[in-house]
Amino acid sequence: MASSLQEYPQRDGLYRILPDGIAVHNRYADRIIMLDGLTSEIWLRADGKTTLETIARDLAGWRGESLTLMLRTIPMISVILNSEGIMFQQGEPATLPYHLSLPQEDQDADQMVASMLAAGWLDE
Repeated sequence: MASSLQEYPQRDGLYRILPDGIAVHNRYADRIIMLDGLTSEIWLRADGKTTLETIARDLAGWRGESLTLMLRTIPMISVILNSEGIMFQQGEPATLPYHLSLPQEDQDADQMVASMLAAGWLDE
């Protein structure tokens, strides 16, 4: 599966920001995946409204990296995150549901449960 730079990546897992990176819960395999520095930055920008190209351009400038390198690297990392079951790409922008929009520790528990129910993540 290839990722287009014009696609909109979206997080697909509850997460916590830790000192060494981000811990993401893969709900399909019921396991935690630890993301490193660059992958964490991609994850945080995968808001469903920002294209992979915009993320690559932002990270190239922020990290002082080659834009050409980022334009090749970011889509490859997005494919890996997709294969891990914690991110997916869409052709159109979309708003993240509440439970995916903030780190788990920053969420209101009742609002998180309501959002997860509405998204079909939990049985009533």
